[in-house]
Amino acid sequence: MTIKKYINDIAEWTFPASIALVSNTIVALLTVLYIKSVIFLADELVVKNVIRSITSRKIVHMSAASWIMFWPLFDQSHWSWRLNVTVPVVFSLRLFIKGAIIKDPNDEDVRSMSRSGNPSELLYGPLQFTLIMIWLGLTKFMSEESCIIMGALGYGDGIAPLIGYRFGKHKYRFPFSGVKSFEGSLAVFLGTIFGICALLHGLSLPKLQVERLLLFGLSSAILEGCAPNYFDNVVIPMGILYISGSF
Repeated sequence: MTIKKYINDIAEWTFPASIALVSNTIVALLTVLYIKSVIFLADELVVKNVIRSITSRKIVHMSAASWIMFWPLFDQSHWSWRLNVTVPVVFSLRLFIKGAIIKDPNDEDVRSMSRSGNPSELLYGPLQFTLIMIWLGLTKFMSEESCIIMGALGYGDGIAPLIGYRFGKHKYRFPFSGVKSFEGSLAVFLGTIFGICALLHGLSLPKLQVERLLLFGLSSAILEGCAPNYFDNVVIPMGILYISGSF
């Protein structure tokens, strides 16, 4: 029995008059549980000094991108498939409140998602990421473009700082961007390719031609390398969207 079939059986047993609504609500709650578990685990590892905050931040980053793996479980015949954006909507509000109003440096989200422990950093990369998730979930649901963008933004951009921090020896810098490394950019290239392939497979969508796959990997590396500080989570998806529509 598939997961989707099991969820539908539960929905039919509880509220037979609105199977699709209940089924989609259950899947939405599963996505919330998934993300909350990842953040909790990442925060615990940081608190216990098992991993550094940069590693924690990128674990959350890549895990959030994998949220679209839940999409095939939603019943698209009912308007409630839009509940797939429950996680990013909730976290967008949460990040704004914690980054702009509460500003507690000891908060678990600050520890697991900020670069330096400054609560205001939640308003940059993390909030931008959740807003992109909302946009994809409502306008690019179950599409090739979503897999390409999340593959680049989640996996490519997610793994780059980890490789760059540990192995980056050959540095470069574009105007307005931070210091990057060629090793980190290579990680963006390879991570993007892996992410796109994994997400397309997860959504049972056709594979990309090798030429397009390499193009998106290269484009992601260039966009990540030249994006202004704190705005790579906007520059990368917008650039990828333009390229995907042009090629």
